Amino acid sequence: LPAGGIQRVEVYRGAVPARFGGNALGGVVHIRTRAAAGEPTLKARGAAGSFGSRELSASAGGRLGRTSYLGLIDFGESGSDFPFLDDNGTAFNSRDDEWVRRLNNDFRSLRTLGKVDHRVGSLRLQGQNLVDVTHRGIPGIGNLQAEGVRFDTWRSTSELQLFGVRGPVGYRLVAHHLLQQEEYKDLNGEVGLGIQHERNTTASVGLRLEANILLGRALTTWFARLGEEEFRPENLLAPQSRLLNSTRRTLTAGGEVELPLASDRLRLTAGGQGQRIDDQLLGPHAFLATRQEIARDRAASHWGGRLGATWQLGEQWTLKGHGGRYSRPPSFFELFGDRGAVIGNADLASEEGVNLDLGLVHRPVPGTDGVVRLFELVVFRRTVRNLIRFVHNSQLVTRPDNLGKARIEGIELRSRLRLGRRARLNASYAYQVPRNRSTLSYERDKDLPNAPRHGLDVRVEVGASTRRLHYELNLEGGHFLDRANLRSVPRRIVHGVGGSTRLGPGRGATTEVFLEVRNLTGNQVADLWGYPLPGRSYFVAVQQDIGARWAALRQQRRETGSL
Repeated sequence: LPAGGIQRVEVYRGAVPARFGGNALGGVVHIRTRAAAGEPTLKARGAAGSFGSRELSASAGGRLGRTSYLGLIDFGESGSDFPFLDDNGTAFNSRDDEWVRRLNNDFRSLRTLGKVDHRVGSLRLQGQNLVDVTHRGIPGIGNLQAEGVRFDTWRSTSELQLFGVRGPVGYRLVAHHLLQQEEYKDLNGEVGLGIQHERNTTASVGLRLEANILLGRALTTWFARLGEEEFRPENLLAPQSRLLNSTRRTLTAGGEVELPLASDRLRLTAGGQGQRIDDQLLGPHAFLATRQEIARDRAASHWGGRLGATWQLGEQWTLKGHGGRYSRPPSFFELFGDRGAVIGNADLASEEGVNLDLGLVHRPVPGTDGVVRLFELVVFRRTVRNLIRFVHNSQLVTRPDNLGKARIEGIELRSRLRLGRRARLNASYAYQVPRNRSTLSYERDKDLPNAPRHGLDVRVEVGASTRRLHYELNLEGGHFLDRANLRSVPRRIVHGVGGSTRLGPGRGATTEVFLEVRNLTGNQVADLWGYPLPGRSYFVAVQQDIGARWAALRQQRRETGSL
């Protein structure tokens, strides 16, 4: 997605609303794009920073009769050739360590977003299209850098929605189409397993119908979805691809009811869904010398259900609880992988689990002043069977596996505080115990791969609306890359500072300047075994809201009576 096109991000930790399908073990992250604006808007933004990083974006929106529109284009590029300390593959011998620059880590991308919104009476028709074209290098691990591996992506996503209301019934019909092509080129076998040059195409189409019906005081939601996804690999070095031609057909149906009780202080929610998936994997026969192909059909049914309750404890406190059972089939990316260093596993089984969570939320009464603007405490427990996790099973390759049984327990804390008249503190902390409950002795009761126990994010802002300073802290606990917990990634702490200022007085003040320093202390950290992250880096951005300036001039002319 183009960053300028994101309006807000919604996180559903446990209970997943029916409009998202209701079947997600870890919850849902819902990214909302900017709406097609009725008022004329015209914005431009430019940014530059360390390692040859540049970004240019522009957006325009408005209204023509009953139709609102929004268009956005975003271009970004970076050399990403940051210096890092290379240990030459000998982590316990510092004598051969040397500072080198990251090679083949550059990228260039062009992203567009187009949106239209047309209203006729109670009907609303909305269409949008997203295009992403990216050209990037794949650098390899730190002590064995790749210099000629490239990965290109072209993706177009379209969606058409029809909304309507008739009496106590509201409905929405959604059609979507995705076309994506990825080309991976490694002619020297620098990353992953051997020489590769592959072009993979993924296409999907789907239709979804949703109805909201008010029955007395109960709000019911019913939905059905029909979809098809195709994966077509092409080996540009050989007549046959190592991956499988695949088709997945999906039929999903379900419902949800929300019932208010006790003078609306208590709300009960119950929902469930069923899903039928038919996978057809088409590939060369392992025992035949000819190009004869065989088909493997994998059909399965997935069922899920959930119960939830929300109890209003006075004006400021709310108690929430949820429990549900979930089932998820492996995705095409998990089945087949890509990009050389990530290989697939066509024998993956669907993962199933039970999720329980209980949360306490404090929100002050609107209009009241106080220190606490939000406080949230959530405890959770998830038990999973056939958990799918990407495991670093060699120095060069990561592969998804079913880890048998797992249990994840923990707490999450989130708060927003007002510190005086001009300061705010936002903080979140998560602690989890991600236990592997496999029957294998060498991994039982070990931590799950790529699952840090601690995570802390803190942001402090100081200043007025026109000038602000901020400080950020990100802490991630150490974790492990393998099932036996032998290959560890150390704890990392990253500090950042920045600020913004708005230039010009009065209503025409629409130019903003942003300055940011990331990883202030230059901490050399890594997110995977042998994959370093940048040290200290600097970025500056200038944003101009041209539409706001025009609106201010028009308002001034109306007030003075000039034409």
